[in-house]
Amino acid sequence: MDTNTTGMKDDLMGLKDKLELIEAEFEKKMDEVDKKNEKYLDVDTKLEELVAENNSLMTINVGGKIFQTRLSTILSIKDTLFYYVIAKRVMSNSNIREEIFIDRNFNNFDFFIDFLRTGKFSLAGFTKLQLETVALDADFYGLTDILDQILEVQKEAEIVSMAGTSNKYSTAGTHNFKDLKTTDLNTGICVESPYTIILELNFDHEFDKIDVGGYNGNTGVWGVTNGANAKIWTSKDKTNWTDVGTIPSDFGNKIQTVSLKKTTAKYIKFQHTSYLGLGHLKILKK
Repeated sequence: MDTNTTGMKDDLMGLKDKLELIEAEFEKKMDEVDKKNEKYLDVDTKLEELVAENNSLMTINVGGKIFQTRLSTILSIKDTLFYYVIAKRVMSNSNIREEIFIDRNFNNFDFFIDFLRTGKFSLAGFTKLQLETVALDADFYGLTDILDQILEVQKEAEIVSMAGTSNKYSTAGTHNFKDLKTTDLNTGICVESPYTIILELNFDHEFDKIDVGGYNGNTGVWGVTNGANAKIWTSKDKTNWTDVGTIPSDFGNKIQTVSLKKTTAKYIKFQHTSYLGLGHLKILKK
């Protein structure tokens, strides 16, 4: 057998040995994972038994403020910080009912306790800044359902009210901001002097385009082009306004995409020197 053949054979034997070592290491790791899973299943069973035996009050100290709730409440959702703390105590044979201290601001904790109790969380009434802090806390506590809900609503710019208008509504139109979601243009908002429509969004949103269409619902009393060339303004506080664009001159009987100056705003205002109607409006975000 020549030297090259011998060397190749040695290399193949060495590769085989390495593969066998890798396979053995992989099996060892999988065995460790299986044992770990069994351990956690044992912990889950023990926690269920603890709740069944004595669903006592637990004390949670968040940044110096005391909260109390049942053991079943803080264990109601797996993979949270609370579940992890109690599971860790079970695994280390520590006192399950010892006070839990969390070195964090307590401002949002009431919402989280209620969520653990009911499984429900409402975003109503929160400002953008408040929701940002709630999202940070939800992430810290492992409350992914709340975090996902916040992240989802922050993606979409929703109209939540007609904010502070003093307009004179026309006999045409339904004058309900929710109707601006529809695309048939048969419902919407129509105003006479002072020819202004101000709409409030759910949060501050950055955008540079809108879809807009005129009111086509009652052409006997309303012209579908009413609103063409209207100015579009945006604002964060409804006090300081920025001119971001204009409704096109061929506005009216179809929905059009209008490009605007990039803006971050909570309010959008349409202002005209004559009659003004909107049958559809959607804020377009990237």
